[in-house]
Amino acid sequence: MTLERLGCLDAAGMDKLRRGNAPTITLGPYAGDVASVDHIIPRSAAEELDEKIYNLEFMPSKLNAQKGAKIGLRQRQLATAWHRSGLLSEVGLRAVSCVDRYD
Repeated sequence: MTLERLGCLDAAGMDKLRRGNAPTITLGPYAGDVASVDHIIPRSAAEELDEKIYNLEFMPSKLNAQKGAKIGLRQRQLATAWHRSGLLSEVGLRAVSCVDRYD
């Protein structure tokens, strides 16, 4: 999800972001929740992706808590694409592919 789609880029949200704080979601079913940063592929599956910007996305904090460390089709497809692009090692790809957690 993007901050724009969540309605976080209004004046109040931008002020919070500039100060290093999480903006409040103003649009959609999660309005009122706080945006949080999620690891698309969990650290527990591929630690090498821990601080890679391409492995991070904003989502509502409640949704992030529900997601936990699940690995699904999207994560496996991204792992394959990132491996092909040289952004994920063979070891990392195997780790993501072998994880037995599905969403």
